[in-house]
Amino acid sequence: MNSNIVLIGFMGCGKSSIGRRLAKRLSHEFLDSDDLIIARAQGTSISDLFANEGEERFRERESAELRDLVEAQNIVLATGGGAILREENRALLHRIGRIVWLHADPETLFERASRNRKRPLLDVENPRSTFNALLESRIPIYEATADIQVDATGLPHEQTVDEIIRVLALGGIPKVSTEAS
Repeated sequence: MNSNIVLIGFMGCGKSSIGRRLAKRLSHEFLDSDDLIIARAQGTSISDLFANEGEERFRERESAELRDLVEAQNIVLATGGGAILREENRALLHRIGRIVWLHADPETLFERASRNRKRPLLDVENPRSTFNALLESRIPIYEATADIQVDATGLPHEQTVDEIIRVLALGGIPKVSTEAS
């Protein structure tokens, strides 16, 4: 079985922060699909790519990066929040590795996402309304795509990593969720 782990989830759920810690604990390489896109775009930021090329072209870049990772071994991949929007990407993610959906309550996600000014989808007149609509539309896709669910609401990153490792050690029991106590 492929030892790769793919982290999906909405902006602000902690995919990159948790992914780095998880990769270190598993002695895997950490990759972030947004970082790969930026590198191939010669340092152009995600915000600039969205502004200059549009979301569709960005999603094409994202798909190309995922295609390049199908044969990768021993990686933890943090994806962009919208990587699951394309059916092709969902199939590629399953080929890359076990898919873990990191989620948290909407208030936590919005607070975290709002801290980062490099979120082109929130650079709008009413970011909260846009945030809510995007989250609502994506939840069913995350749920259908994931092999495993981990609710990170109120959990420190290390505890979230512990839970991911625990569930994977149990054979990656599908759709497991934890609640902060």
